[in-house]
Amino acid sequence: MQRNIYCCCKYADWSKFTPVKLTINVSPTEWVSRMLQGIEGLEAHPGSEPDSLCVSVKAGHRTNFEVVSIPVLSQEKADELVRSWQDSARTGSRQNKLIATRYLSSATRELLRGNGISWIEERTGICRLFASGLLVDVKLEGVGQKESAIRARLRDRSGLVAETLLLKLLHKEIRLTNVAKQAHVSTALASRVLTRLSKLKLLDTHGAGPQRFWKVSNAGGLLDLWASEEQSGGQITGLYVWSRSPQELLKKLPQLNQLDGHWALAGTAAANLYAPTLTTYPDPSVWIESHFAARQVATVLGGEVVDKGANLQILQSKSNLVFENATFWAPSHSVDNLPIQDLRIISRPRAYIETVNAGGRGPEVAQNLRQRIVSNGVS
Repeated sequence: MQRNIYCCCKYADWSKFTPVKLTINVSPTEWVSRMLQGIEGLEAHPGSEPDSLCVSVKAGHRTNFEVVSIPVLSQEKADELVRSWQDSARTGSRQNKLIATRYLSSATRELLRGNGISWIEERTGICRLFASGLLVDVKLEGVGQKESAIRARLRDRSGLVAETLLLKLLHKEIRLTNVAKQAHVSTALASRVLTRLSKLKLLDTHGAGPQRFWKVSNAGGLLDLWASEEQSGGQITGLYVWSRSPQELLKKLPQLNQLDGHWALAGTAAANLYAPTLTTYPDPSVWIESHFAARQVATVLGGEVVDKGANLQILQSKSNLVFENATFWAPSHSVDNLPIQDLRIISRPRAYIETVNAGGRGPEVAQNLRQRIVSNGVS
């Protein structure tokens, strides 16, 4: 969909956002121009200044945009941008800026859309151009960078590196051998992930050679990248377990220790314990080691496998990587007399990525948890 509107716009101080390349061989202006050319009725040509484009609709009104590359734009960084935008309104600046990025979370898109900021996503093909006399809001199909071409994507064992950074090393010096050991991955894999995250400006690099270390510079961006790349996959089985409430069902979960295997509370139920948001407990989801049959779980909990009416979801994945950082839940406050010492739960960062795109009020819970992760690290 595209249409023209006329409005009065205000523009931000973009000097705080340093342009960097999204890809090694193609400049942001080139791939942005190529994607814009795929929109029917829209023309894009190099502008008079470096890293600029001239956009017109059906050879009509022309709008100049400066292309500003921000490979990973987190919600927190976008909020800074919006505040800068609002501050610049008093200066009378009239420059059109177009953010060239890899991918945005839904919350970041809404933030930019609500403040009239233009962007285009290389991975998804989502494009929104907003300027005086111009509004384009489309999603291009069959374009963008192929996932197979991205090295060290944050999924599976590479995702463990992201989880470790967010959970254990958020405010510490990150050494290659240490992060590999804590994430239980090879140093080669850890090196590839750290190199990629550095290029995406999510980590700051300090020193060189054996003395080199990193520090997380954009925790929100790291969360967003991991959430966009980690594959949930696995098998989901519904159970109905008799209980008077989801709270009572949570109290039954430690009975899973009878299976003599790994299990952990997951998803929105886990996120809501870490960051209490909902007035009622959501129906829980639980990760169970892949070699257990769902009927074994049902027997232990006193329930049955069902196709409809489930109040407990069993999640299983052959990799079983979710258990690497799972732990016993130890809150700093009492929550309705739940059995603290026996309730196993996935890590805070993993609870976030499992909840941010969940149904119902899951994203609201995820947002609350995100603020705690980003601002306080492991608190």
